[in-house]
Amino acid sequence: MKNRREGRGHGGKGSKEKRVIRDPYVWEIVVILAVLVAVLSYSLIVLQVEAHIPFIIVIVFTSLMAIRMGHTWEGLEKTMLKSISSVLQAIIILVMVGMVIGAWIYGGIVPSLIYYGLKMINPNIFLVTIFLVTSLCAVATGTSWTIVGTLGVASMGIGEGLGIPAPITAGIVVSAGYFGDKFSPLSDTPNLHCAIVGVNLFDNFKFILKTTIPSYIISLILCAIVGMKYAPSGETGMNSIEIITSTLDANFVIHPLLILPILMVVGMIFFKIPAIPGIFLMALVGSLCGIFVQGGSLADAINAVHYGYVGTTGVTEVDTLLTRGGMESMLGTASLIFCAISYGGILEATGVLRVLIQKVLKIVKRDGTLVLSTVVSCIVLNMIAVDNYVTAVITGSMFKKAYVKRGLHPLNLTKCLAECAAITSPLIPWNTCGIVMVGMLGVSPVEYAPYAFLCWIPSIVIVVFAYLNIGMKRLTPEEQKALLADEENETQSSMEYAEPKAQMA
Repeated sequence: MKNRREGRGHGGKGSKEKRVIRDPYVWEIVVILAVLVAVLSYSLIVLQVEAHIPFIIVIVFTSLMAIRMGHTWEGLEKTMLKSISSVLQAIIILVMVGMVIGAWIYGGIVPSLIYYGLKMINPNIFLVTIFLVTSLCAVATGTSWTIVGTLGVASMGIGEGLGIPAPITAGIVVSAGYFGDKFSPLSDTPNLHCAIVGVNLFDNFKFILKTTIPSYIISLILCAIVGMKYAPSGETGMNSIEIITSTLDANFVIHPLLILPILMVVGMIFFKIPAIPGIFLMALVGSLCGIFVQGGSLADAINAVHYGYVGTTGVTEVDTLLTRGGMESMLGTASLIFCAISYGGILEATGVLRVLIQKVLKIVKRDGTLVLSTVVSCIVLNMIAVDNYVTAVITGSMFKKAYVKRGLHPLNLTKCLAECAAITSPLIPWNTCGIVMVGMLGVSPVEYAPYAFLCWIPSIVIVVFAYLNIGMKRLTPEEQKALLADEENETQSSMEYAEPKAQMA
């Protein structure tokens, strides 16, 4: 029997008219998700535009479908605003991360990390060193696309000169580059995941170490095994690395001590320093390094924090790598999060997510099966929604309550999103991430996927660990009761618009 809720209509005082709000039919769910996939796929792949306006179009269509189910615009608007308010802290953190990026580049911290990382590259163990260096730089910069588009392209040239097949180098570069998307406080992806599920950013980083470390070690071993098959045949391609390092050395004060601010990130994670003051301190340290170490001015430091750093070395590869950061650079991502969260709020209000999760949870009898269902959902949504942001929003919203009901801490869900949502997206040829990787490296995901170890191994590790009950964080009865009460309050709030306010006479 379909769930129905009744509320008063918009009639005048004393109106007896009832508004019936029902759950969506299966065909309505199919249509809603089909429109999501069609609009975003056409916009991102064919038109090659940003996802913001297409998302708004999807929100409008879904709202019309919700009104058809008996909901009111007043109620839907209230739900969207409530959803947005729940992620405001994460948005503040995201904007401040932009400040840190600009400050750390300006202060020479990121350039020093890249410089010493590139100096580590050894042609005799090329695949291992490029894996280590690329993942290190990805964490330092918080961006996969920029790292792959710069260091990755350079690595392709080196690999070609050493006689290593392009798909192997491409796979290792892509997986190491996307490591930063899940494990860097400078990346917007983990900020989004934590905002959706409602957990602390640095608690998330500390928790995912339980699966990240084994996955990283396994991937590193596989890189070494594959690399043993290819003896170096020359040094062609190392020139591009030399150009980058010499340019960095000529334009920045490069020193090992400038790597020490990275320890601030480690300290924040393990000492549980509140994110906002901690991130502000990171930006301050970067700015001070820019003024007192790099010899910059206070005005330039403020501009770097606000607008981001702009590379002016004259070397395209270096300028592309360093031109980023600033508060303003995060505003586009923040607005996209607003759109995605608003859409998730409407799905929650209409019952689309609840109906879907009820069907999925019918097969869930163990914690491991719940984790497996989450992993599969992430991969499938990456295939049909062609965008890892959409995947994270829908999966996180669908499974959040299910984890709490089973007594599992929400951190288990953010771990699933970290290990499956973003990092599997470049393995799919028609996903936006897969398309970008092809454009940068000239190798299809179908070819490099077997060697993108750090993109698919974590999904296996997290499922195996879940079935073996390794690294699963459980809620205390008090925590579970409190979280379920919060969920119930949110659900009740989203139903309040069933009784809209009487119109003014």
